[in-house]
Amino acid sequence: MKVLIIANARYKGGLSGSDAIYENFRKYWPCETAVSEFIDLDYKPFTICYFDRIVRGCFRALFDTRDFDIVYSASDFLPDVIRAIIYKVIKRKKWTAGYYLNAFRENSVHFYTQKMVKWLINKLADMVIVTNKTMMDIFPDKKKTWINGGIEYSLSIGDNKHKYYDVVFCGRIHSSKGVDGMINIWKLVRDKKPTASLAIIGDGDLGKDYIKKSLGMCNGVTYLGYMGKERYKIFKQSKIVIYPTPLKYDHFSMAPVEAMSCGCPCVSFDTPTIAAMDPKGWVWVATIQDFANVIVEFINNDDLRIKAGEQARQWARQFEYKDQVTRVFNNIKQELFI
Repeated sequence: MKVLIIANARYKGGLSGSDAIYENFRKYWPCETAVSEFIDLDYKPFTICYFDRIVRGCFRALFDTRDFDIVYSASDFLPDVIRAIIYKVIKRKKWTAGYYLNAFRENSVHFYTQKMVKWLINKLADMVIVTNKTMMDIFPDKKKTWINGGIEYSLSIGDNKHKYYDVVFCGRIHSSKGVDGMINIWKLVRDKKPTASLAIIGDGDLGKDYIKKSLGMCNGVTYLGYMGKERYKIFKQSKIVIYPTPLKYDHFSMAPVEAMSCGCPCVSFDTPTIAAMDPKGWVWVATIQDFANVIVEFINNDDLRIKAGEQARQWARQFEYKDQVTRVFNNIKQELFI
């Protein structure tokens, strides 16, 4: 089986969840794969560059003489989806569509273009890959499988006894990641525990300066910016991972699971997706005050934290990337070719 992975929407800087997924498809799928990317096509204004990616992708699809059994669109963005449709409609290839996050209304462009993309997937895609089983109902009549993303468990193995940070956060500096809640939570934590330390992995969107300005004189924060696999070292040096995504932006991310694989218990808000996942070594709460209280309790009680951390580590192991992507490959093969 030959697969073309279309990732024309990927930009430089950071690694999104859908980017990590297709990178591991390429790494672990037991078949011949080719990847189309426009990472170096990056200029302002963004809108012109975005449509440039769509147009170039269309031309590449129309004049592509290679033979593929499946095309996989790595995101729900138009540069990926439009090109996949050309392969499906004109070249009669099977199309598997990645659909990993319902767009937030605040991003009006993504919100409304995703409505069109969802309609196109329903009409034309042979199969859909969603983030988890809670999203299966979005495409009731389609063949489906799911992948939350994954972890590289081998990176979590090693010395994690020396803790330099009490708390770690990993994600974009964006409202959908709960940055405003994190700021208020951290102020409460520092009121209760003035020596508490927080490592922030990530940047972008609102930016690190937004957090610095909002926290004011509240200290104890180390800003690490974007990190590659070296982030696992920070996870192993941390006691607790937080996932402050609010109910408004309810979704599931692999960043805290990576930290959990290193023995960090997780604290989050109580949302339907988290409840459906039913994670172990993970405490979900209703209020900012409760969030801060749990953090402080974990910092002060090593026995409680270590026990919860071991539960977290064991639960996280099920998300080993190689196992996840092999299961997805077998699902696709079974649904589309057997």
